[in-house]
Amino acid sequence: MGIFGGTFDPIHHGHLVIAEQVADVLGLECVIFVPGGVPPHKDFASVKAPVEDRYAMVEAAVKGNGRFVVDRVEVDAGRAMYSVETVPLVKERYEGEEWFFVSGADEVSNLLSWRDPDGFLAEARMVAATRPGYDISNLDHLAAELKNFDRIVPVECTRVDISATTIRQMVADGKSVRYLVPEAVHEIIHDRGLYGAGDGVAVDARGESLSEEDAS
Repeated sequence: MGIFGGTFDPIHHGHLVIAEQVADVLGLECVIFVPGGVPPHKDFASVKAPVEDRYAMVEAAVKGNGRFVVDRVEVDAGRAMYSVETVPLVKERYEGEEWFFVSGADEVSNLLSWRDPDGFLAEARMVAATRPGYDISNLDHLAAELKNFDRIVPVECTRVDISATTIRQMVADGKSVRYLVPEAVHEIIHDRGLYGAGDGVAVDARGESLSEEDAS
């Protein structure tokens, strides 16, 4: 069983490729997406979309994939939650013998800044999703500090150069993000006016710019 946590602000195809390929490589029965409510490691002001909108986008993105599900454990908590708290709660809700927490390798390299990293690794093995050519020695500094370092599992995934930050900026600039995010996510962004979608630009329900005549 896999747990994939994040702010997903918004979720995009890069996230989905990682989840799908990690599930294939490790033979995971299910990947549970856990959108973060109040992220403890980020300035909350840096999270742009309301938590219910981010949850809705993740739910829409994974619809139709039988081994992807979304859980509200952090959304409903109403407070900052650390991964070492989240993982046991998720494990109580689902049956699984072996658990993996999915994250990008760059985030894994910062694991020492997480709350109780060894306790976290005792709860679940950590997947370090790497891009092709990634220098795995970037994680070597963790070995001297973590007794559970051997529970970190590198998995090489197809590189998809998409970031949520770039997507948010493109939307704010009135640029199309179609094909960077699932179509259902694209529609939610524009229907709900997330990230400044539609500010100063008339758009239809699919996010397409309208002419002055059509907008009148």
